[in-house]
Amino acid sequence: MRLRITFAVFILPMLLMAQGANDYFTSMKYRNIGPFRGGRSVAATGVVNNPMTYYMGTTGGGLWKTEDAGQHWNNISDGFFKTGSVGAVAASESNPNIIYVGMGEHAIRGVMTTYGDGVYKSTDAGKTWTHVGLEKTEQISRIVIHPTNPDIVYVAAQGKYTTPTSERGVYKSTDGGKTWKKTLFANNFSGASELSMDMNNPQILYAALWHHQRTPWKVISGGEGSGLYKSMDAGETWTRLEKGLPKELGKLAIAVCRSNSNKVYALIESDTKTDQSGLYVSNNAGKSFRQVSGDNRLTQRAWYYTEVFPDPNDDDTVYVLSAPALRSKDGGKSWERITGTHGDYHDLWINPNNSKNMVIANDGGAAISYNFGKSWSTQSIMPTAQFYRINVDNLIPYNIYGGQQDNSSVKIASMNPTGYSITERNWTSAAGGESAFLGFDKDNPTHTVGGSYLGTIEVLDMENRVRTDIMPAPIQYLGKAARDMR
Repeated sequence: MRLRITFAVFILPMLLMAQGANDYFTSMKYRNIGPFRGGRSVAATGVVNNPMTYYMGTTGGGLWKTEDAGQHWNNISDGFFKTGSVGAVAASESNPNIIYVGMGEHAIRGVMTTYGDGVYKSTDAGKTWTHVGLEKTEQISRIVIHPTNPDIVYVAAQGKYTTPTSERGVYKSTDGGKTWKKTLFANNFSGASELSMDMNNPQILYAALWHHQRTPWKVISGGEGSGLYKSMDAGETWTRLEKGLPKELGKLAIAVCRSNSNKVYALIESDTKTDQSGLYVSNNAGKSFRQVSGDNRLTQRAWYYTEVFPDPNDDDTVYVLSAPALRSKDGGKSWERITGTHGDYHDLWINPNNSKNMVIANDGGAAISYNFGKSWSTQSIMPTAQFYRINVDNLIPYNIYGGQQDNSSVKIASMNPTGYSITERNWTSAAGGESAFLGFDKDNPTHTVGGSYLGTIEVLDMENRVRTDIMPAPIQYLGKAARDMR
């Protein structure tokens, strides 16, 4: 093995010099080896009057489309998009051929894939795309299209998450994205985390601004720039909403009910010591709010979630997406869990023509339901998994090892010995979890060693599937303050 590696290192520079780097690599082609189970998605939408067609924005693999209710998903952004992380997608209700996509995931993890490069538009249902500006917004959380005029479109720009910039807030276009006007702005730390339009009166919009920043060593969520706003002149001017709301505001979301324009839900991160975080409701179009639920599940890990969606046909039915997906049928007083898909939920589209039909986006991709969330389309057919790091062994054929985001680690064969394409039969889980650095004897990888959170290291016998944890000390760190950790 040493001779082979030495020979490869020695001969490659000579080949490159003789042929030139570009010529040498022209014959190389990428191939997809899986695993075919979905990765994180924070944006999904359906198409009104076409319950078979849906769009899914992934956080590393661009935009995907299904025209058979999730039986097959196809990438439609490759060759058009310059970045791969999608933060928002919207299809026009009046002209379903018109699609707007905002780039840059808005769930600001410490391990982001890429920043976004603005807005893309399609006028042929995703066959081709044109970049229509807002390159410096970087993270876009929501796009809202006028219900009868798709040239009028609004963008909630959350903005660069690491440093303060002025390219954030709410933007408006009246010419289909040719030009943009920023109409709502608080400060260089505060981006628009949510945007909602009154579909009964498109002159009325609601927006949430979030004062935030994430660096490698800290997360700021909340500050003087956080707040809820309302516009009554098609987004030209905005009024801050304050009555009944907490004074200390972190990340926020807001949504007006389609079935009752006077009812507005707001999901608020605030002071947990006084139980002010939770779901708030207004029954007078935002003039005043009151808290209806302080359930901690609604606002846990607020920077990653904070999503609220009223049923378009029943203003007492409301969804909150968090680590679990939660639904209330009594205006937020009590909650039930929606299961059947992957966890960690980020976006929801409910068909205004049929509330039983919806598409949900989570850390396993997108899933479609036609029965009010009782069952969902599969998420095991999407090659959109995210891997933080990989390793390989020296076997023939060799295997690739890595930790998939929000899933197990995996061992994937580099080829199918039978000559057919690589399928789920050619991969299995390895040691550790999503954050694993995987180690093994490369010539004899019968055991894999993989890390996970908080110092846990797992050893897995790959043949017998027996595993054990090894740690410097038998301590469970979850829930402990940093000062109490060894």
